[in-house]
Amino acid sequence: MFTCGTLPRMIPLYILLGIVLVGIGYMIYAQSTVNSGGDNQIIGELKSKLTQLQSEKDKLAGQGKELYDRYKSLESEYKATTKERDALSARITKFESTEEQRQKRHEDMATKLEAAKAALDDEKVRIRREDEERQATELEERDRMWNDHEQRVVALLGEIAKKEHCKFPAFSNTNLPEGFSGSLKPDFMIEFLEQYVIFDAKVSRSQDLQNYIKESVKKTAAKIKGNTSIYSTVYLVVPTEAIGDLKQQHFYEEGYNFFIVSPESIEPILASLKRIESYEFAKEMDPKERENIVDMIAAFHFHISARNAHELGIIKHGLDTLSKAEQLSPDILADALIKKAKMRHLNLSTAETKELTTANPIEVQKELEELVQPKAKITKEDLGSTA
Repeated sequence: MFTCGTLPRMIPLYILLGIVLVGIGYMIYAQSTVNSGGDNQIIGELKSKLTQLQSEKDKLAGQGKELYDRYKSLESEYKATTKERDALSARITKFESTEEQRQKRHEDMATKLEAAKAALDDEKVRIRREDEERQATELEERDRMWNDHEQRVVALLGEIAKKEHCKFPAFSNTNLPEGFSGSLKPDFMIEFLEQYVIFDAKVSRSQDLQNYIKESVKKTAAKIKGNTSIYSTVYLVVPTEAIGDLKQQHFYEEGYNFFIVSPESIEPILASLKRIESYEFAKEMDPKERENIVDMIAAFHFHISARNAHELGIIKHGLDTLSKAEQLSPDILADALIKKAKMRHLNLSTAETKELTTANPIEVQKELEELVQPKAKITKEDLGSTA
């Protein structure tokens, strides 16, 4: 089978063969002319052979032309195939390049994902560790708060009870009054109007302080029930930090009022009781009137304790807010501190403060109402006149 490469080389060979045949025929013809006595039969045969050769030449020439046309067709197909191959090769190269880039992006994303997962795991470990440290710190702080609370409260009560404006006969659970039942051993008592006022320091490491206080109130009320020598108001002393955790700071159980107070409230309470005791008519006072005074003192005390608790909560909230502010961007925080330094400080007038302190509560209430619901300075008559 001929290929596109061999066909062009064979065409000149056919032409050369035809020329050779023509030349042989011409020589034969010339020889026959020279030898006039030549054989006509030989000439005829030569002519026949020449004709045959010519026919074969023409046939070969036709085949050569046909082969040339086939060659041109194959050459055109070859070029088209080559062009298509080059296009496909370029597409494959582009695809391989895109696939390589995609694979590289995939590997980069996998690497970043692994790094992010590792960072997330580290962050979880850090947060868990910080939570554990915070819980341990809170537990240590609570233990520290409660550890010496009872001894500190008893010592504080002893010191305050010796002051002139709070002076009372005082007793502890190791020094009870004569004839006092040994089943009840309060931490501290004072003698007040021929009765005993109990101050009991509560110590608790319980997570639920409110429930612990409720149970303590019930147990104490059960112990002192029916004991006429015990005053009708009992004070349970807890650390100042714990006051804010209590939703209820007053209980009424078995005819007794229980107030949950902080150590800072002890001196005002004793001073108030001392003032009542100092009245000449206190012993002759009507029991109902006396109870009203006691209720008023209890209300004052409750108000002070609640105010202390709320202010402590607000202070804690303020400290938490400042702590969050410290986590802001350093630039923003620096700008805020600069602006804060330029702010004017609150300048509470001493005269105004004194005026409000000594004013009638009704007047103070009116002034607060004017701040909340200010009245228009223009009267209806003024409006009518302008119309």
